[in-house]
Amino acid sequence: MKRISILFLLSLLFAAGLQAVAGDVRVSNRKQLFEIYPQTASALPLRRIRGAFARGRNRVFGVNGSPQNFASALVYLRYAAARHYAPAQTLMGLMYAKGYGLPKNNATARQWYQLAARQGYARALIKLGDWYAEEHVVSADAVQVYACYASAKSHSQISAPSYRDASRRMETLIVRMTAAQKSVAHRLHGQYLSQCLKG
Repeated sequence: MKRISILFLLSLLFAAGLQAVAGDVRVSNRKQLFEIYPQTASALPLRRIRGAFARGRNRVFGVNGSPQNFASALVYLRYAAARHYAPAQTLMGLMYAKGYGLPKNNATARQWYQLAARQGYARALIKLGDWYAEEHVVSADAVQVYACYASAKSHSQISAPSYRDASRRMETLIVRMTAAQKSVAHRLHGQYLSQCLKG
């Protein structure tokens, strides 16, 4: 914890344009700091990506003091999504699915959901399962939908809303599945993610 605090303070010093002293080595530029503390270099881009996602999300929904502005939201979300940030990819999928500031495009929405789902992001897996359940894909069957929900559940913490959402959807779906489908779903245990993403 001390090490993280020290790294954070050092990065703050550089952000302010000040010089920091690290032992006997005088650090006078950003490149030199990153050579001494490489963890600092990797933490900065992630902070920017998360910040861009937060600003984009706020503008999509018009929350946290931001006015609803889809055009502005797209700029931030595209930045974060292009850097493989799964929550941003999922929100891009939602924007295409609902037509928020973009022409409604179900195929592109599905691609964004799949990109985030490949990273094991539970919200994207639930969205993909919902996608299959609503029969946007003609070949989708109950086993594939179940696999998406089961994968979302396994990638969530028990206390997370996505865990409860996936569990609820699984319970609703299992009632409608045939005995053969239940058997196939049970045999797929451990392979849910690949089954969800197939097709």
